[in-house]
Amino acid sequence: MENKKRVFEKYNFIADWYSQSRNQDLMEKGYLDKLINLLPEGASILDLGCGTGKPMMEYLLNHGFQVTGVDASYKMLEIAKENLPSATFFEADMRELSLDMKFDAIMAWHSFFHLPQEDQPYMFDIFLKHMNTNGILIFTSGKERGEAWGMNGGENLFHASLDAQEYRSLLKKHNFQVLEYKEYDAECGGATVWTAQLQST
Repeated sequence: MENKKRVFEKYNFIADWYSQSRNQDLMEKGYLDKLINLLPEGASILDLGCGTGKPMMEYLLNHGFQVTGVDASYKMLEIAKENLPSATFFEADMRELSLDMKFDAIMAWHSFFHLPQEDQPYMFDIFLKHMNTNGILIFTSGKERGEAWGMNGGENLFHASLDAQEYRSLLKKHNFQVLEYKEYDAECGGATVWTAQLQST
């Protein structure tokens, strides 16, 4: 049986394919621009599951933000470091992340949804641990509770999602206010996107 808990290892095999095949048109620009407008100039951003760093991390760096990339795939990070030599990167499983750093925003774009359903709720403690007050969280999920497998670069990759109400409950429990929830955005490759802000206590 495929290992649902170590999807990142598959990216070591498909990193070169991913780097060449990943859409560089920045269809995510609308969400990134909204994030930029919510943050102070030069804010710090943590990109969880940064992949090769292009195009999203690169776009934020070009707008003057301090962006730190984290990925569990050493091969993806090798490419990211070549693409963005001035950026800061850490190799780590997001479920075990402990950077002793806090950020003004955390982004988990098409990465968080590779975690099994049972692992996803615990990530909200990780988000909290690494976020400044009033920080912004942006992540993608599925439309409904379920699991799916999809072929990418010849490897079968696992995806999982909770349902929308479960995510809303987790966000509320961890003191996040949902700013925007967009389900299956056709203009963004069918992404389901959450943007939330950590509230002052």
